[in-house]
Amino acid sequence: MGRVYAVIVCCLLPVAVAVVPSAPWAAAAEPVAPARIGLPANMFSGLPAPVVQRASRPFQNMLEKQAGLKGEVTVGKDYVEIAEMLRGGKLELAVFHGFEFAWVKQHPELVPLVVTVPTNKLQACLVVNVNSKADGPHALKGESVAIPSGTKAHCQLYYDRLKGAAPAGCCEVAKVKGRTVEDALDAVSDDECPAALVDAGALVAYQKLKPGAGQQLKVLAQSEPFPPGVLVYRKGALTEEAAKQVRDGLVKCVNTDEGQLLTSLWRLKGFEAATQAYQLDLDKCLKVYPAPKQK
Repeated sequence: MGRVYAVIVCCLLPVAVAVVPSAPWAAAAEPVAPARIGLPANMFSGLPAPVVQRASRPFQNMLEKQAGLKGEVTVGKDYVEIAEMLRGGKLELAVFHGFEFAWVKQHPELVPLVVTVPTNKLQACLVVNVNSKADGPHALKGESVAIPSGTKAHCQLYYDRLKGAAPAGCCEVAKVKGRTVEDALDAVSDDECPAALVDAGALVAYQKLKPGAGQQLKVLAQSEPFPPGVLVYRKGALTEEAAKQVRDGLVKCVNTDEGQLLTSLWRLKGFEAATQAYQLDLDKCLKVYPAPKQK
């Protein structure tokens, strides 16, 4: 199971999609136009470029065959670079974490096309042993929090906020054997590490696969749900007809066997149109997690 956790990456493109064959898609639409699609590097948690390119192929295939959009993926340094490329005409579409889109959504030319619908709420959890006497993050002294390799971006954001609010010397990163989510939770379950920072969905999966060890864990603190990831296009880059075709294709992809397989691997229920409720979620997130100051 540790291997499984090691390759899961947040939002649209976990590396698990690399196992999906490039098979023909049902109900394929005629491509409406070529498009350049940007993704920030933190969606891949430091994975090597060849793996990233392979992981992106099923997503490109889905856009071309199911949504009618022939895409070419570019990985940018971060959300700032991707947003600048999109606004500057170097990209037609981009994928953002929800909290990152909240940081750039003030630009009117950035238009949400579809929103991901995750299987579990996007929440970060600070997990301790059931016998822990800690009554809050402030009680975790010194090097006390195991953070797995490839930790999801929203978990890292929550940790930075949590640590900033804790007294000096609290919630420092702990060293544990291994680097996966499973390794971190094993260390807490075995009472070898005071706490671990993991995604709520990963915790649920761990508790299902290792119920005995899972019963030795409890959540000490957790984040508010984060808004899910979003596919955005530059205003004018797609006609209204083309935007509708892409949106409808992605929303309906769960009705195909291939779409069901991919969304399962991505830990998604599917895609949906961006609603006013989603905009409100972005606004709430922005209040709790303001945009970082640019150097």
